[in-house]
Amino acid sequence: MQYIFLSHDVDWRRQGPPVEHILERKDRFDSKIFERTKPEDLYRNIPEYMEIEEKLGVRSTFFFRTIYENGNLIDYEDDIKQLQESNWEIGLHTDPTSIDDAEKIRLEKEKLESITKKPIFGNRVHFLNYNSELLNKLEKLGFSYDSSLRHSKDRIDEKEMRYFRNNPVTQNLGSHGMDPSKWIIEFPVTLMDAYLFTHMKIKEDKIISEFKKTLDISRNLWDGEGLYGGVITVIWHDNVLKMKGGRMYQQILEFLTSQDDVKIMRGIDLVEILKN
Repeated sequence: MQYIFLSHDVDWRRQGPPVEHILERKDRFDSKIFERTKPEDLYRNIPEYMEIEEKLGVRSTFFFRTIYENGNLIDYEDDIKQLQESNWEIGLHTDPTSIDDAEKIRLEKEKLESITKKPIFGNRVHFLNYNSELLNKLEKLGFSYDSSLRHSKDRIDEKEMRYFRNNPVTQNLGSHGMDPSKWIIEFPVTLMDAYLFTHMKIKEDKIISEFKKTLDISRNLWDGEGLYGGVITVIWHDNVLKMKGGRMYQQILEFLTSQDDVKIMRGIDLVEILKN
């Protein structure tokens, strides 16, 4: 079975970026949609993602920041509640300046949980900021998994299709020191819209082929623990759904759901499978 961890990073405040920012990137949109859509609505796509995923019978994880430029997390309160009520997962999109300070991460987690009214188990750092001590901090704060690691920007290989466990308390004692099911899990990022269209320069009509190629690599992996195939972690940012390239999202999901050996899920569901 090929597991797809499907996720969306919500990088911008609900009102979107400043109009000047959008106008400078006008060429990222088809002229027709740009002309008939208000600038603030070009980057706001959560309901559309929900509609597409509902139609195809899948659920994903949405990572929300708690520190938005000229905006507030509370603006997303209704979106978060709607996502939760329909069984989407909410994760923390930690500020990149917080990763060296566990107390800052704790405050961000509590701020998001004040809206979700339930524990947050998944984390991804904004800009994929990552260091060797991050998992130790996250485990102590009660997270079950992180997805902030990426080895490169311009290629895809099997290193991005692995997952690994981390236990800071007994990391020198090996698997006999503590039940591995208690360890926090890292899911490296495999496919992300921003890297595909910029660093990798993948054209829109080649996106499905890139996903197929990635699946074929994953199908030949062995994780050493009885799981054939890797774990493919996908980031499709909230703001790209109306952009060239990003608008391929529904076709991507249609392709993935057509594969008999592919299972698409939220991060927390994948954690439960791997731990059990």
